Amino acid sequence: MTKILRGGDKVFAIRFMGELDEEQTLRVLYQTDGGRTISADETEINTKDIDGVDYGAVTEEISFEGFVGIDDPALDRIKTDLRGKKFVEILEIDINTLKADVGNYMINNLEFSYPDKESATYSFSAKLSGNLKEETLTDVPAGATEI
Repeated sequence: MTKILRGGDKVFAIRFMGELDEEQTLRVLYQTDGGRTISADETEINTKDIDGVDYGAVTEEISFEGFVGIDDPALDRIKTDLRGKKFVEILEIDINTLKADVGNYMINNLEFSYPDKESATYSFSAKLSGNLKEETLTDVPAGATEI
């Protein structure tokens, strides 16, 4: 029997080289929402034999949002990389299978909101550069899972 995927089964993390040339993978803390959009441009075809459309460029974007954690190193890294115009390696991880879609992304948007006295939130979107690859991880990177 096929199971239904729950939103909490997917988490996002970033991977980068640390200051001591060691690879680090960090989850962004307190994620509350996330998603992936795959879209295609269309190209008009008009010849003497055929009128119609065909696929143009196919793009993928991811987005996620949540509550801002105090001293969230992954969120700090994303902010630094955006300001430095650096691409970010992002992992979309299924916590049940430990399979991850991994790709390099250009950060389109990082927004911080302070809607009330009780919370601060972030939202993030990025566009895939190149192709995705699938990896199987040995564990899910540590991160806050409960608010």
